[in-house]
Amino acid sequence: MHILTLGTVQKGGIDSVIQGYIDNGLFDNKKHTRIGSHEGKSKWHDLYLFISATFKLLYFCIKEKDLILHCHMSYKGSFFRKLLFIAIAKVFNHKSIVHLHGSEFKDYYASSGRLRKKLILWLIKSIDEFVVLSDSWQRFILSISSRKTLVINNYVDIEKKDLKRKTNHILFLGAFIPRKGIYDLIKAVSKLPDDCHLHICGSGENEYVQELIDKLNMNASITNHGWVNIEQKTQLLSECSVFILPSYNEGLPMVIIEAMACEIPIISTPVGGIPEVIIEGETGYLIEPGDIDAITNKLNYVFESDCQVTRKAKEYYLAHFSSKIVLPKWECLYFSLLNKESLLGLSNEQK
Repeated sequence: MHILTLGTVQKGGIDSVIQGYIDNGLFDNKKHTRIGSHEGKSKWHDLYLFISATFKLLYFCIKEKDLILHCHMSYKGSFFRKLLFIAIAKVFNHKSIVHLHGSEFKDYYASSGRLRKKLILWLIKSIDEFVVLSDSWQRFILSISSRKTLVINNYVDIEKKDLKRKTNHILFLGAFIPRKGIYDLIKAVSKLPDDCHLHICGSGENEYVQELIDKLNMNASITNHGWVNIEQKTQLLSECSVFILPSYNEGLPMVIIEAMACEIPIISTPVGGIPEVIIEGETGYLIEPGDIDAITNKLNYVFESDCQVTRKAKEYYLAHFSSKIVLPKWECLYFSLLNKESLLGLSNEQK
């Protein structure tokens, strides 16, 4: 068996998922090749990666016998790249998986014209297995294609450090883009008392983020850490007093799972798969996207309350999001594809 992983190598959630599979031994008992088809540095560099990935795929399709393509897909360019890769795999009669991560895929489908919708539905129906991250995404794919998909959660193996939490320290981990709600968060924090401090970690619209910080005179109240490695991330998740991700659109973000594991109170929004794991007052707290006053009020509430939600969040994490729970599902899927067996029972096992 040869697993061929195709997807972005750009820093972010998808890359961390793929690297986690590698680091935690999913491919130790099988041949594995990772091919990067996108990095986000420039259009020309991405075009080179795409062309290179296409020729590498053709080489392996001709050379290998028991080949399985594991394609990590979001939307826009990612969809069209995977469409070609899957078509090539089908020509050579190889098995293939599409693993959907794109938080904006629903909007992408809704805004598509007739031809693009037909291509999306062809991909969903033609693929050997279509994997999504949550029950809500399973329901969506079923509603547009009548295809039953597999739900396999993302996971992360991370342990809280034995550190004392800093009072009124807020943590944001994510891309600096409007969809993640970072601009709303900065405006909300500007309304908090001076002893509150916001840590932002990520990259994207760095200049616009800094302009807003300057405009609100928030430089003393905000620390921009840029992209952080796993050690820095674990440190911040272990010593800050609340984690917040006020997104407008998501799948099921890896950082939510990491926050649950590190026992930090979580504030997020009821979008994508988030409300399936963050239950108001039980495993975390929810506010509506774009509601700046609600962000401020919920942060104040968490600061002033004795948060018991972290215990239940950690229990939920251990039951659903560790490598011991998730990796055997991928093992089963890979071997069953070669044996031509159905894996639809996997989704029910997770619930």
